Amino acid sequence: MPVDWVVIGLDNGGTTNNGTILDSSGRFLLDRMAEVPSDVRDGPDKAIQSLVVSVEQVLGLTGVPITAVRAVGLDTPGPASGDGVISSKGATNFGHAGWRGFDIRGALAERLGLPVIYNNDGNSAALYAHHVRFGPESGQRSSVAAIVGTGLGGGIIHAGQVIKGAAGMAGELGHVPIPLDGLLDTGQLMPACNCGQSGDAESVASLTGIQNNLLPYWLTRYEGHELGGLPVGKAAKLVRKYAEEGDEMALAIFRQQATALGRLFTIAANFLDPDAYFLGGGVVEAAPHFRDWFFAEVRANTVLREEQARAAEISLVPDLDMAGARGSAVAARDWLIRQEHGVKTAGLLSPLGLFLRRRDHDDHGEASRLIALVVIAVRTAGREAGTLARADDVTLASHRQRQGA
Repeated sequence: MPVDWVVIGLDNGGTTNNGTILDSSGRFLLDRMAEVPSDVRDGPDKAIQSLVVSVEQVLGLTGVPITAVRAVGLDTPGPASGDGVISSKGATNFGHAGWRGFDIRGALAERLGLPVIYNNDGNSAALYAHHVRFGPESGQRSSVAAIVGTGLGGGIIHAGQVIKGAAGMAGELGHVPIPLDGLLDTGQLMPACNCGQSGDAESVASLTGIQNNLLPYWLTRYEGHELGGLPVGKAAKLVRKYAEEGDEMALAIFRQQATALGRLFTIAANFLDPDAYFLGGGVVEAAPHFRDWFFAEVRANTVLREEQARAAEISLVPDLDMAGARGSAVAARDWLIRQEHGVKTAGLLSPLGLFLRRRDHDDHGEASRLIALVVIAVRTAGREAGTLARADDVTLASHRQRQGA
């Protein structure tokens, strides 16, 4: 497939890598999952090679040569530093001893001979949701995203950019303490989080929260429940299925989770006042009737001032299974735009067709201090899947068109 240049986005998970590719005309060349085993449990060397295989896979699927790739965006689960150094204590998905303090971004950049721009997986999904929603206004908007999974991830986007913080640990929404009055049932113990805190959002609104805190309590209230006869880890993974079927105990558990998320968004409203609040995770992929009920519960427990309610919205993260890889591609493009043109305001979108150096030496994608506008794929009526969210009457000039202007 003839293209001027592309960026690749990689979403590294505990079992699989998902990849995508974004070309110079602003189009995702893949509209489906492109997965390979991640091999993270086998240690860094094999896992880095699996990421290389992901790059080769998306290039093979699209017929794009490696010489057209200008940068690669990468996300992983945390905890990791803002530039991709895995925690010295390891992590849930990086249990192999070789991962402790390992620079996954730098290792992949060295293996590929390309710039690699790093975000954690929650930030990448948040970035994708932000740009899908706001399109050409992304650089003028802010948003908060909460992604419910094994833990509670998320991200904060301001002026179209991921906020990483001084140590790269901003946006750890799961570890924000939340008010528990009226959330916990009478006699229910204070929920504990694996991070060592008690009463943070993740201790309630996550699969781990269900397993360690919510399910054990609610099984004492519903003696003889079918889930009580299973190992708690297996039972916790079945709670959503029971909730979709209307099980009273399972709905009580998810009502507590929705309340926790609503209170988390309420806290965000008071210190960030964003334009949008995004909710993602397994619940987005649940049966529609249950998803809608859960989403309504989150809304009902999010307390906004009248002015905020008029200005902001609460939405679901779109294309969740591809959001991480696509958000990583967005971050890579944003880095490219910065390298050539520096910081741009929302009204001055940097040209998309750029030729940039292939290796990064001093700057490797710390986008947290930038303000630049990136437009990204949306699915709307009348627009082919994968095209950019740009005003319909605007044509994006290619590199050659702009050279001839």
